[in-house]
Amino acid sequence: MHCRPSLRIHPAVLGACLALASCGGGDYESLPEPPPQSQAPFAPGPDDLPRAQGLYPYATPALLTLDLGYQPTPVSGPGWYLAGKDSCQQLASPPPSYPRGMVTLDTVDLDENKADNCEPEIKVLATSGDGQVVNAAAKMRMRGSSTREATLKSYRVKFDKGAAWWGEDTLNLNKHPYDLTRVRNKLAFDLMRTVPYHESLRTQFVGIRYDAADGAGPRPMGLYTHVEKLGGKSYLAFRGWAAGSNVYKVASFNFNADARLQTLAGGKAGPDFEQLLEIESDAGNHQAIVDAVKALDSDETPFQATFARYFDRNNYLAWLATAILLGNWDTANQNFGLYQPLGGEKFYFLPWDYDGALGYAQQPGAAAYPSWNRGLSSWWDSALHRRFLSAPGNLALLQAAVEEIRGKYLTDAAVRQLLDSYRPIVEPILARAPDVDHLDARGQGTPMEQWAAEYQRLQTVIGANHGFFLESLQRPMPYWLAGSDKGGSLELDWSWPAPFHPQGRAIGYRVEVARAEAGQPAFASGTLVQAPASVSGRTTLSVGALPAGQYLVRVTASDPEGHSTTAFDKTTFDGQRIDGAICLQMPGATPCGP
Repeated sequence: MHCRPSLRIHPAVLGACLALASCGGGDYESLPEPPPQSQAPFAPGPDDLPRAQGLYPYATPALLTLDLGYQPTPVSGPGWYLAGKDSCQQLASPPPSYPRGMVTLDTVDLDENKADNCEPEIKVLATSGDGQVVNAAAKMRMRGSSTREATLKSYRVKFDKGAAWWGEDTLNLNKHPYDLTRVRNKLAFDLMRTVPYHESLRTQFVGIRYDAADGAGPRPMGLYTHVEKLGGKSYLAFRGWAAGSNVYKVASFNFNADARLQTLAGGKAGPDFEQLLEIESDAGNHQAIVDAVKALDSDETPFQATFARYFDRNNYLAWLATAILLGNWDTANQNFGLYQPLGGEKFYFLPWDYDGALGYAQQPGAAAYPSWNRGLSSWWDSALHRRFLSAPGNLALLQAAVEEIRGKYLTDAAVRQLLDSYRPIVEPILARAPDVDHLDARGQGTPMEQWAAEYQRLQTVIGANHGFFLESLQRPMPYWLAGSDKGGSLELDWSWPAPFHPQGRAIGYRVEVARAEAGQPAFASGTLVQAPASVSGRTTLSVGALPAGQYLVRVTASDPEGHSTTAFDKTTFDGQRIDGAICLQMPGATPCGP
């Protein structure tokens, strides 16, 4: 059994784990010798996902126009109602936010909390400009997670039985309000159409007009991107995959042991299962994913056997290499899907949600990612990825996969061709209300000037992401930092995951401990309780007795060539976000309060 914390900030690691730690990047996994360096990363096999013909029925990008006309949607009596933004209450009757007892689009727009008991939706009649749907009855509600708080919302439109657009009965209409270009998601999925061994999603630009039936006539809602619904009958049928298979959309899951990942009799999902994995298509038995996680958490079964049983190498390498090149760093525990064919045990990675990829973190005003959260180390906290990538020969396989996909599919020419085809579609509509007034423009120049500059920069980001990946191969992998109080002495431990360097270089550590003082920069020289300690050959340090108070702790790993990384942890103190650090209250070594 691997020794690992159940929480992201773990308690002191048990002594058994300390035995795993070393200060080089050597024998992390006991596996056979690596394959020859000349081995191709991809070799067709019997377990590969079948590729469907005609999966993408629209050959070139276009703008689908969609008219949505409000239909009276009455509610009455006791129930859960949104009394205001993120204010879901159980009331005897509809509050004023349901004018005259009607759910309106304004009511729907109050639904900023995906997890509460309120999910208002309205009835609409939908007509598409291509004639696929004409006055089709449908229901419309908000969709998304963090984007619910944006001024311009994203919506789901689900047609009543019998209506469909290009065979799809559900339209996921995404505004992508935090993406200045508004095209990152579509660009990623269009590029992934050509990558073998993992299928992309259908996408299309949509211009929406909404008629509130208030006499004012239709009003433009601007540009949206429809992204095909993950899972469901049509999703599986389009691809020629087994009907009734399991399809999961990952909500918070990284293949690590978690008490919420439980099944009931017959393999049915436990009560908290979907907090981790949202079931989009249900085979009725979910025991295989539970067994896969147990196997990954166990040293009794060689990893090579576990991987071969539960995963497909071609699919895994294609998905991870593509995520690296597209810069979808937030796929360690979300933003991807899993497909388990009916009757089988293998899990195939599915792409999902790339609006935060393709250089999103480098656009003007975006919050900076931690230094470790670009490249290989983004996935290091996952048992699956860590064990695969630390096995002899697998880093070479991944690098070869990255090079092949970059050279054949995610090329600069492919990016340029798609961007050139999008521009006449998206630029005119973004330059008009409501979009132009809500572009996430926080740099220099007018909103459209900033949009044009960021749109141009998209041509360079895959090359930059390729560079981030190569850089990450030269530095130590990150770890979790923990502190404990032993008889009044602060003891530090950063032994999990065990030290690993992709190049096998020795790893040393610089340990800083400072008083957390309001008004002072973190780790300012005047706040250090002692000179920074240099540690080698171990992953623990006894700081000694400290006066009562709050302390910031940071451990930086580096190799002899000066490449460095920090811990996974981050903390906030006095309005400062401090990456790679924790804040501890002494005595007790408990996390600092708010």
